[in-house]
Amino acid sequence: MSDNILGYNPMSNTSPINKNLSNAKNSVESKSGTQKSAQGGPWIGVDSNTEGGGVWAQTNAKRDKLGELRLELRHDLGQLTLDDAATMQEKLDNYLVDGIKAVACFTDDAKEDSSSAALRGELDQAGQTTALDDFYGLLQEFGESKQYINRQEFESHLLKLIGHVEQIKAHHTAVAETSSLISIRDMLAFVPPNETWPSGDKIPSNVEKDISSPISKDFAICSEYYRILLLEACLNYLATKWDDVVKIVDADMDRAAATGTALTVPDTISVFKLHQVLEAFGRRGCSERVRALWDLMDKDGDGLLNQVEMDEVVLMSIRPVENALDSFVRDCMGVWPLRRPIPENPHDSAKEEEEMHPEKKGRYQRWKEQRIEKKAEKTFLKLFHKAVKRHFEIDVEVAHRLRCCYAWAEKEHQEGKVNSILVDSSSAVDADGTHHDKTSSVGGNSTGGGGGGLFSGGRKRYVELDPKISYIEFRQVQKGIFPHLDRVSEELCNGFKEELWIIQGKRRQNAVLKRESLAFLIVVSLLDLGITLS
Repeated sequence: MSDNILGYNPMSNTSPINKNLSNAKNSVESKSGTQKSAQGGPWIGVDSNTEGGGVWAQTNAKRDKLGELRLELRHDLGQLTLDDAATMQEKLDNYLVDGIKAVACFTDDAKEDSSSAALRGELDQAGQTTALDDFYGLLQEFGESKQYINRQEFESHLLKLIGHVEQIKAHHTAVAETSSLISIRDMLAFVPPNETWPSGDKIPSNVEKDISSPISKDFAICSEYYRILLLEACLNYLATKWDDVVKIVDADMDRAAATGTALTVPDTISVFKLHQVLEAFGRRGCSERVRALWDLMDKDGDGLLNQVEMDEVVLMSIRPVENALDSFVRDCMGVWPLRRPIPENPHDSAKEEEEMHPEKKGRYQRWKEQRIEKKAEKTFLKLFHKAVKRHFEIDVEVAHRLRCCYAWAEKEHQEGKVNSILVDSSSAVDADGTHHDKTSSVGGNSTGGGGGGLFSGGRKRYVELDPKISYIEFRQVQKGIFPHLDRVSEELCNGFKEELWIIQGKRRQNAVLKRESLAFLIVVSLLDLGITLS
């Protein structure tokens, strides 16, 4: 739908040879001052829809529903946002998501201003990463003993690391204070008042004390625990990705055949690159995770990846975050009931009071509260899983954005041109992983090969080799087209919060509909009764 908006598809290739669409020679300046395509094709100007090289629909069903709910806000009652229109019990859910988002923003390192850096330094000095020091020491010790590992060593190494992280997680949960995860509802990410807020300025002095104390210790414990969950999810995900890491894509096979070289599937991977990925998930932000996975997928060490490998790197950087955030949400739900107000002192919990005075609540009341709590937890988790499943795939349209990133990047490999070759159909990969092929060039674009030209024997197939892309080239266009990749956890929390707003708004609409329907039926009944009596 959004690909063909305005009758123009930005994802399609306008030229079969050159995919660098942003060259100045592709457009000319007309006398009226507007830009037109030099090739006579349609020209789409840069606006809110096409900025960054892609065209997407302005709204979707979720955005339309949110706009409808915002129009129904009653400003005379102080409802400036959808959070203000929520009930007291619904606000508990909103506070929980806001606290999780605050931890996610800090962990993803989405904002690089001096305030975040200062807060991060204070938390590091408070011992934020002490729980994982032994783990990183284990990585360093293993890296000094071996540089490359095969599949068996890879699986056994990751299995050992998973067990070690599970011990760290259990120890961290045992020694952490009970109020740490409960206090997550009191945490809120600091957002500047407007877009013109200077990025280099510090947090205002009148609010600095309120947003950093007294929850800085609890915030450090929560962020450290989320880091542990990220590391655990990364290990569990990588343990099943050996084949994807060492797999050779068809483009590399054809490219190797064009140069007349034999290509073998790697039987080892670099320990250093593997540990860089683990450290990126355990210590660094989203951009560093993508860079570490990029280096891990780069098997020949030239820093270039095919489009298929680029897509795999992006997905590998998102999937562990989704799994870790799921575990974090479940743990935050487990420390305190969703529908029970939080006391001022979490240590003096209502559970202890109930154990001391069980006669205060009857059997039916306790059953009713448990039923309401189970229903709330089921709805909460269902919305979260829906948001995780749909956000990047449908709301963000990650597949379309990645295609735009590749198409609009200035690629130096092959001068940004498609390399056309003929490959023998009898090409195959031996049992040992060696690829044998014969090729011949078409139109002089290929570099040659072991083939006998156009008139050599055997059936041939036509192949177009797309240019590879480097991380720097990808990063230059990704910042504008796909900025969501720099804040994966935050994006998931935003999608979750929107799902909560929608279901809360539908409840309000249904309540109004029931009230108006009941009033209508009462009026009609009274009129009918009056007519009957008269």
